[in-house]
Amino acid sequence: MSLFLRIIVLLVAIGLGILIERFTERIVNFVGYSGWAESKLGAGGTYTMWKLIGLAVIIAGLLNFTLNK
Repeated sequence: MSLFLRIIVLLVAIGLGILIERFTERIVNFVGYSGWAESKLGAGGTYTMWKLIGLAVIIAGLLNFTLNK
């Protein structure tokens, strides 16, 4: 993968992760609550799950940028 494409993927991943972090409440209102997240992560677990997903997207973008050759 070329450097230019890796930079584009990184920027998209960071942007998507930030949007997930910023609009977590709207996402939960649209998608609904997760019974699994509420039982495993406690009260407010659905919000925590979406925050973790946003963080995972950012980390995946950074890993793709640094480890992909």
